[in-house]
Amino acid sequence: MAKRKNPLIRDQDTGSLLELLMVTAIVTIIVSRAFLAATGYPQISPGGLHIAHMLWGGLLMLSAIVMVFRYWNPSIRRFAAFTGGVGFGLFIDEVGKFITRDNDYFYQPAIAVIYVVFIFMFLLFRSFSEKSLLSEEEAEVNRFMRKHLGDMHDTSSRFLAAYDRTRRKLKKAYESLMGIKGFITALMSVFILLNLLQLGMVLGVAKPGWLPLADASGISLAGVFASGAMVFLGLTAFRRARHKAFLWFKRAVLVNIFITQIFLFYASQLTAIYGLGMNILFYAGIDYVLREHLSENGGNSQSSLE
Repeated sequence: MAKRKNPLIRDQDTGSLLELLMVTAIVTIIVSRAFLAATGYPQISPGGLHIAHMLWGGLLMLSAIVMVFRYWNPSIRRFAAFTGGVGFGLFIDEVGKFITRDNDYFYQPAIAVIYVVFIFMFLLFRSFSEKSLLSEEEAEVNRFMRKHLGDMHDTSSRFLAAYDRTRRKLKKAYESLMGIKGFITALMSVFILLNLLQLGMVLGVAKPGWLPLADASGISLAGVFASGAMVFLGLTAFRRARHKAFLWFKRAVLVNIFITQIFLFYASQLTAIYGLGMNILFYAGIDYVLREHLSENGGNSQSSLE
């Protein structure tokens, strides 16, 4: 029997499964920390024992692995992604206990460490999703599997059904919000103003009291400077090549998300969450403009945005 050129067959649902795993893990951390804070951090354990929820996370991740080993069905693999995401969220939530000598769940840099882990996960998962198209052999295997075993949505799981409904509603709300007349203009005005003000503060030419950077680390200030400079470059290119300008804006947001936010989470979790939410909104607006521009120009990114 002749050996195939590429013995590895990729799953066409990889992007969706990894997205589900990551979203589920993030939601699990948020829900877990909110529940513990609301209930006074109880220890739900028998007798004098304390069973950390990291162990429950490990059990759920093991369950996900067993599901993948046991069944070929795409719907089971999707449920395994969900279960594994919950397990990983419970596991990584307790990272503070395992990077400190005193087993400290409340270790301040723990949230920053978790944030970095999810950044690397996002970049890795995105690289998987953006690989070249499936080969004809891979596509044929995927078609065969789904013809006989159904697709990943053939499940009665209420959790996954709720996830699908929520995802559709969020996508619809996103499209409606971005489509509001004047919203993108207002959003980009706030984005540009904030970044230029922060750049001015780093350079010492602006000192708005409502935008404190006095306690920011050197790397955070470097990130603020870099993103501000990118916004400035975008503004200089705005009239002659708006697509190029928005690409500079997009780079500025990514610097904020992947560099500056890490150190903000270390310094102040509440401020960092607010800042991350704003940056995600800015990124969504910029990405919407770029996608609309490409669709209007048949995928040609060289023409200027009007």
